[in-house]
Amino acid sequence: MQKFMISEADFTNRTLSPDLIYQCVKVLRYKINDEFIVGLNNKNYLVVIRNITDKTLIYEIKEELNIDTELDVFVTIIQGYPKGDKFEDIIKHGTQLGAAAFVPCLMKRSQFKIDEKRMNNKIERFKKIAREASEQSFRNQIPDVLPFITLNKIDLYSFDLIFVCYEEEAKHNNIKGLKETIRCLPKGAKIAFIIGPEGGIDESEIIYLKQFNNIKFISLGKRILRTEIASLYALSTISYERELE
Repeated sequence: MQKFMISEADFTNRTLSPDLIYQCVKVLRYKINDEFIVGLNNKNYLVVIRNITDKTLIYEIKEELNIDTELDVFVTIIQGYPKGDKFEDIIKHGTQLGAAAFVPCLMKRSQFKIDEKRMNNKIERFKKIAREASEQSFRNQIPDVLPFITLNKIDLYSFDLIFVCYEEEAKHNNIKGLKETIRCLPKGAKIAFIIGPEGGIDESEIIYLKQFNNIKFISLGKRILRTEIASLYALSTISYERELE
């Protein structure tokens, strides 16, 4: 069954935004008495269509649903901005795996130059991808996508714990993987993963990060992962350790 993440206004008026109405009419071919799910403020409702035309849709709430699809910790992906469209894939798949927020971080080795207007356009596209992925995976919330930022501008002390995915540092210091730490995290903990772009995290950034006492350098297994895979590995590990018995 299709789920749509909607606004307070659309919920009050028992309708959908124009783009969602278009999807219902032209793509899903909905008719009167067809049902779908709407999500708002971590709540989900089964609704039934009472009126539908090419440009209008009115629904009626049938019942509130008990759907719990969120991780019990809040995970932010601080991603060194990669080349091409890789960040879009990170948002799409990371949302399906339970991430609470994404930060496009302009790091030393990020190969990215763009003006502020195009940056804002990209953020809007990223937010749309997060919304659509939330609907597809029946998330209760849409992850935040923050504006572009440099590493030294992020308030790292706002997190209870930060994992820095830095393979060489982890190997040299014999730092264990994620498993034991993840199991001990309290419910509701705010954690983050810092992942470098292609080429990894610069040594000057590692020196900067070492001053924070809430940071842990980790290894993501025996193999070197591509930047667009690292966050998915981390999120999958959290899901396995905290959700699967």
